[in-house]
Amino acid sequence: MYRKFITSLIALGLFTVLASGTGFGQERAKTGKKEVTRNEHQVPEQSAQRVTRGPSFYIAAFEGDNRLFSVLLSDGNGKTVSGSFTLQQIDVFEAVLEAAKAFALTDEKVGSGEPIITRLMEQHEWSLFVDVSKKGNQSRFYVSLITLHGKLTAEAGEIIRGSKKEPSALLLKILSQVQNAKAGIKPGMQ
Repeated sequence: MYRKFITSLIALGLFTVLASGTGFGQERAKTGKKEVTRNEHQVPEQSAQRVTRGPSFYIAAFEGDNRLFSVLLSDGNGKTVSGSFTLQQIDVFEAVLEAAKAFALTDEKVGSGEPIITRLMEQHEWSLFVDVSKKGNQSRFYVSLITLHGKLTAEAGEIIRGSKKEPSALLLKILSQVQNAKAGIKPGMQ
């Protein structure tokens, strides 16, 4: 009789554990994710396509050593390249960007049928250069960055010469970011 009592008690305990496990399983099923229809899957994808951004540029001084800068260029299609550069290289980058901006605003080397492309770079620093494509009154920019991790060229906007509208090309933003990064250097760290 004692053995029958123990067997019944064990059976009741197993039944209780199994029943409570099933209850938890059922509870998870009730609070789990609902089935998503095909139309509901398309909405986030369409939203993601609208959020897709174009080319971008990032620069910042290294924390603890303001003589080194981290630079990242993205083409807007998922490709990026990054690298570390010295203050002297950043000075050259700034000069190349300023020269590209000034050249884009002139009527020098403008194509009439086909665009004429002019590369602006410093002869001893090939890590960053700018191609300016000119046709009619339009100047288009292409920024290239070469690092140990690879090479990438990204469209950097356009300027319409003679337009009263303020130019907003990515190249101008890159120039501003480079100048701001340099301005953020603490005195004595140069």
